[in-house]
Formats: sequence, C-alpha cells, structure tokens
Amino acid sequence: MFGSKSLTEAAVQKRETDIELLLAEVNASSASARSAWILLIALEAYFLIALAGISHRDLLLNTPVAQPILQVSIPLRSFILFGPVVLLAMQAGVLQQHIILARKLKALDALFAANEFPALSHPGRLRVNSYYFSQIEAGPETNLVLRGCFRAMDWLFLRLVPVGLLLAFQITYLPSHDLEITGWHRFYVLVSLLMVAGASSFLAGLDKVYPGSETLTRDSVLRKFAAGFAATAVMVFSVAIATIPGEWIDRLLGSVEAVAAPVPYQGLGNVTHTPPPGARGRTAFAPTAFLFEGEVDDWTRRRTSLFSRNLIVMDEDLVRDQETSSGETSLSLRGRDLNFANFDRSDMHRADLTDSSLKGASFVDANLENAKLVRVRMQGADLSFARLAGVFTQGVLLDGARLCAGDTPLPIETSTGIERIPCGRDR
Repeated sequence: MFGSKSLTEAAVQKRETDIELLLAEVNASSASARSAWILLIALEAYFLIALAGISHRDLLLNTPVAQPILQVSIPLRSFILFGPVVLLAMQAGVLQQHIILARKLKALDALFAANEFPALSHPGRLRVNSYYFSQIEAGPETNLVLRGCFRAMDWLFLRLVPVGLLLAFQITYLPSHDLEITGWHRFYVLVSLLMVAGASSFLAGLDKVYPGSETLTRDSVLRKFAAGFAATAVMVFSVAIATIPGEWIDRLLGSVEAVAAPVPYQGLGNVTHTPPPGARGRTAFAPTAFLFEGEVDDWTRRRTSLFSRNLIVMDEDLVRDQETSSGETSLSLRGRDLNFANFDRSDMHRADLTDSSLKGASFVDANLENAKLVRVRMQGADLSFARLAGVFTQGVLLDGARLCAGDTPLPIETSTGIERIPCGRDR
C-alpha cells in the first residue's frame, strides 16, 4: 500500500482541478448563452409590437413598416416575408448555444455528483452562473416554485413565443390573400417546430450519456411537444384553419358537411346581415368559421370572431387628393385578391381596380366615383348606396350582386341573379 496516500491526494487534486476548469468554461458559456437569450427576447418583443401595429388599411395600401432603431422603413411585404427568417435564425442560434452549454453542464454535474453527499450539496454548485438554464442543470438544490419558473422561462421564450410569433405573422398577413406568402409562413412554422423537436431530442439523449441527471425534457409538456402532440395542433391551425378563402384546403374542408359551418359565422349576440344572393350559402371549416369569419360589427368595425382572414377597411379615406391631379388614378389596386373585403363608407374615388377580384365584397355607401372597373369579378358584391358616378367599366361580372334600383353605370345586362333594392333618392 506504499504510496497510496499520495496517489489518492493526486487524484483528488486532479478532480478538483477538472471541476475548476470546467466550471470556468461553463460560466463563460452561460454568460454568452444568456446574452443571446436576452437578444432573442428583445427581437420577439419588437416583432410583437410591429405586428400589432399593422392594420388592415396598411395591408390594403402596402404601407411600409418603420424600423425604430435603424430609422428606415421596410416594405410591408418584405417585412412579412423575411422577418420570420430573422426570427428563425436567432432561435436556431440560441438553441444551438443551449445544446453546447447543456453538454458542458451535464459533465460538470457528473463531476459534482461524484464528489458530494448528500446530492446537490457540492459547494461548487453555488458558483455556477445564475443563468436559469445553468441553474437547472448544475445548480444547487432549489424549491419547486423557483425550479418551475426556470422551466417555464425556457419553454416560453425558446419554444412557445417563437412559434406563436410565426403564426402571428401568418394571421396578420392572411387578409391580403397572398397564397405564396402564406405558404412560406406555413413552412417557417414547420421549420421552427422541427428545430424545437430536434433540440429536445438531443437534450434527452444526454441523459443516456450522463444517467441520473435531470433535464428540461423530462417535463410532460415538453415530452408531448417533442412527440408531436402540440406540433400537430400548431400545424393543423396553420395549414387547415388559418386558410385563404378559396384555396384548395379551404374548399375541401368547407365541402365536408360534418366539419363545415356557414359563413359569416353567426355567434351568440351577433347582428345578422343578409348577404347578396351571390354571397349566400358559403361554408368553411368550422374552426375557421368560428375563429376567422364572424360577422362584421358596424360600430367597432371589427369582426365578432377572434381573427379575420378578409380585409375590413370601413369609414376610411383612402385617397389623398392633394397628391394626385384631377383625372389621375388615386389608388392602384390592380390585380388584387379582395374577395369578401369590407369597404363600407370608405372613399375610393378614382381607384384603379383593373383585373381585381371582389367576390362577395361589401361597398355599402362607398365612394367609387370615377373608379376604373376593368375585368373585375364582383359576383355577390354588395353595392347598396354606393356612389358610382363616372365609373369606367369593361368586362365586369356582377352575378348575384346587390345594387340600388334605378339607373346604374354598371353593365348589369350581362349578369344574372342581381338583387335590386330601393335606396331612396339618388346619391
């Protein structure tokens, strides 16, 4: 046994040196990960505020989005398309840092565990960086409330909020009826879910390398998330519920009687408005009807549903006469998909609506004087009390639309099923 004491002392000293070196590396990595995590939260807050400030008027007019720090404005479509890419890149970077940090924390926790009794009592744990992720993986013993708060922070800001913001991008731009952009938004949501599932799977795999250590992925909520329960619900919402009217999935689900509901959706206490003949009998997937297709309230100028997938631009002056000369186009909406939009009492005189689709749109008491309606699809549109003096028309489809009785500049002789209603004196 000669020399065993010195050998034991050398081994202990080596373990303590390893702990000190790894502890220093863990604390440095934790500081870097915390900085990236805070930057991610700041980016999430910015996107949340920016999206909240985008109105349906902005969507109609493609109003640029102001950037408060850079003091520049970004085109709305570019912001909606590339903003999620920035968010995904930031989320991926933070998740990657946490994966690297987790490996180091697991190794440190194993060294602590081999040199402590009782568990979680090694004095070195008190020197672990105060970052929540580091405290969970290698910190000292904490009460259940604090530990629950740590886990909630990780689940919220690294997983729930990024996915929720990507859905918010999709919902915000949905009334523009841009199928290409909506397709990209669905792809972004899928990528985010795959990144979260991959990170959770990797962290769970570390338990096999360092058995007995506790990890965030042991939470039942995150197990279900990684297994696909929450991910499936999110993807169903993005693909099957938050749809554009008339796209293939909307037509498919709206045609299945067992899961379809009439739109506009008549919720409890909603004010019922009878749509024109061409807009009646429309159906959609029941969750879509409930969440996106509520009746439009004339007082609040909002839908009674939680969201809206069609533009509502009521009581708005959309024309800036001082910026245009007489006879010049005041507002260009050429080629736009404005189906089922609501423009009641809005000023759109001299607007160019060439090649646009306005099926089921509402123009009650709207000002369309001298507007250009060329090859416009207005089946089921409501033009009650609309001011139409001087309108230039060519190839307008008005089947099932609603118009005031009497003379009209619109070519009603080429359309069928038009409803003519008494509107009082000429307007």
